[in-house]
This record gives sequence, structure tokens and C-alpha cells, in this order.
Amino acid sequence: MSEKILYIRTDMNEKIATGHMMRCLSVADSAREKGAECIFITADDSAASLISKRGYDNIVLGSEYDDMDGELEKIIPVIESRNIKRLLVDSYSVTENYFYKLGEHLDVYYIDDLNSFPYPVKGVINYSNYANDDFYPVRYPGTKYYLGCGYAPLRDAFKNPEPKNIARNVKNILLMSGGSDPYGILPRIIESIPAGKYETINVICGSYNNKLAEIKERFEGRKELHVYSRVEKIWQLYAEADIAVSAGGSTLYELASMGVPTVTYSFSDNQIHNVSSFDLDGLMPCAGDVRGGNVPARVYSFIEKLDNMDERLERSRRLQRLVDGKGADRLADVVLD
Repeated sequence: MSEKILYIRTDMNEKIATGHMMRCLSVADSAREKGAECIFITADDSAASLISKRGYDNIVLGSEYDDMDGELEKIIPVIESRNIKRLLVDSYSVTENYFYKLGEHLDVYYIDDLNSFPYPVKGVINYSNYANDDFYPVRYPGTKYYLGCGYAPLRDAFKNPEPKNIARNVKNILLMSGGSDPYGILPRIIESIPAGKYETINVICGSYNNKLAEIKERFEGRKELHVYSRVEKIWQLYAEADIAVSAGGSTLYELASMGVPTVTYSFSDNQIHNVSSFDLDGLMPCAGDVRGGNVPARVYSFIEKLDNMDERLERSRRLQRLVDGKGADRLADVVLD
């Protein structure tokens, strides 16, 4: 058994989708390369097969993922029996009390992007493009902050990619909504793009997207349309895409690392900071929030504007300078001390 063991507390299910779990798996992969053993702790067994497939053990607490104070009576005995020294937590359901209680037993590191309250933990990691010292004006003494895109925990495939080849004309469009599509935006975006205008439109439906069958049936006659679910090597579709359209999760950092010109939108409060910052920095135009306004029409309008090769080339190079794909290694170094 490795001398260093990293325990990771996160979840994945149809309500919170896959983002938390996927970025934690990237950290685990980097930690394993550095000689550490990694073990996941989850509320239920929703992610058990994925965790096992990636080669990690999974402790299932049998708790509610959104009641982390309630799980203290289950996780603390695990901490004590296993003599756990360090825990990486990635969840929006954390509370100040939860961190205080865990901190009595071990070092806690938290992946954050909301600044919901001052976190009484050893380390806070926020890899968002808007993360800086001003975002955390109130802090607990002794808590260290690791901020910026340099900590974006991406898979190995995104480390130091080649500069993206920018085509003269847009022929390939990639549409995504993340792990789920709670407002059914993908079919509406497809509908907004004139049939036959582009050679290829690739659509990725995430693990918890219930629109897969509807999209396949509704747009069966569109020969340029290719619909995928659970894509293993998503970077191959990124490489082919002239323009991507994506919701505002961790996917944006993958796209940035590969220099893919991207149009964004949001469908939850935790995505708004992300898409707004990319937009204000002139990196990825934002079509708005799905919960208000005509996002599909704005998406297509931005796709048309990005038909300019020079514009796409400039954005592509700036995106690749922002994200180098080595964030998981840096984050693993932080939590392994």
C-alpha cells in the first residue's frame, strides 16, 4: 500500500450530473501517477461503476448527497477507523459546521467556485477564470488559497496540446450541455441552425441527458447531424470542431486547453460567473441563460459571427495560453502536501 493515501469526497447523480466526479477523477489520476493511493467516498453507489472502471475503491456512506451535516455520523467513524489524514471535498452541499467537524480529525481541501461562506479548511482550490484574491475578501486564518486556471483539473489528454488548426471556413459544429440537459436546450439549438448549412454537427448527450431519444427521432432526416452519448475520447471531437457550443461547466476549460472557439450559455446559478467572465475577457461569447431569453437564436448569431477565420484564430491562441492542461498535477501536489 502506498505511503500516501488521498481520500476524495464527492458525488455524481442525475441532479448534479458528472462534473464534480470527473474533475476529481482527474486529480486522482494525477495523484496516482505521483505514487499515491486514492479512495473515493460517496453518499450512494450512483458512481460506483465509473469509479471502479477507473481503478479506484469506493466507500459508500449510505447518506443523502445534499445533507452533508446529516452524514457526519457516518463519515467520521470512517475517518477514525481508517486514520484518514487528508480529504479532498467537492460538493455544493457543504456547510461551515461540516468543515469544522471534519477539521477536528484531518486536513480538508475544498474545490470551490461559489464562495458561499468563509471555509474553515486547510486549502481552497478555485480554478475558475474569475478566481482571484478579491473573490475571497473574508477568510479563515491559516487557510491557503490556490486560485486560477492553472489548477483546472483536466485529464491527461489535455496536457500541452498542439496549437489548434483553424480552418478557413466553419464546417464542423460541436453542441454540448454537460452531463445533463434539464431545460432541453440542445434540441432547440439544433433547430436554430439551418439544415444543411454545415457539413457536420456533432451533438453530445451526457450520461443524465434524457433528450437523447428525442433528438435522434426528431432530427432523423438531417444527414449532417451525429448524436453521441458517453463519449470516451471527447478530445477527438474537440479537435475536429471548428466551433463548439457548451454550457458553462468544466468543459469550458477542456475546450480552452485545445483552443476550440466556443459559444457559451448557462442553465444554473453556479455557471453564471464562469460564462460571464469568459465573455467579458473576450474569449468565449455568451448567449445568455437558458432560463430567460432566446438563447438558441443568440447561439446561432454568434456561430455566424465566428465564421471569420482571423477572429477564431485569435480566440484560439488566447484560450490555449490561459489553460495549459496541467492543473490536475498542480492540484494533486497541493493536496498531497
